[in-house]
Amino acid sequence: MNMNKIGIAPIAFVMIAGTVSAQDMRGARQTSPGFADQAALCRVDEHIDGQLGYIKAELKITEAQTAQWNVFADAFRADKEKQAQACKTMQEQVRSLTSAPLPDSMKIMADRLSARLESIRAMYAAIGPLYASLSQEQKKKADEIMKGVPGM
Repeated sequence: MNMNKIGIAPIAFVMIAGTVSAQDMRGARQTSPGFADQAALCRVDEHIDGQLGYIKAELKITEAQTAQWNVFADAFRADKEKQAQACKTMQEQVRSLTSAPLPDSMKIMADRLSARLESIRAMYAAIGPLYASLSQEQKKKADEIMKGVPGM
């Protein structure tokens, strides 16, 4: 089977799904509860210290782990602030996305994906040294409370 044919289908799906999502954002979704939830997502930077306090307490970070914790906490804080700003920018772009030409819409979507990838890479780099310093019990707890958390 030709690899080019295999690769085109997923790309076409993403293009169509992205276009449909942009069309869904017009009118009806802006007044739905889902749109209000989007506004709440843009406030991910409002309770950063509370989130960090919870994680630190649950993991029972020791004095010896403080240096690695601080690196992680600084990266977490910076990431949440970037996410909030990116979300606000995205809300502005959604309005123009529906009327933008296809290449412009795809550029906006590509930029969003690049920003998300950059975010994941930054958090990956920050979590590695902290995770390596954790005991088995702490790692188990980290896996339990931190997996699936946006930005992790």
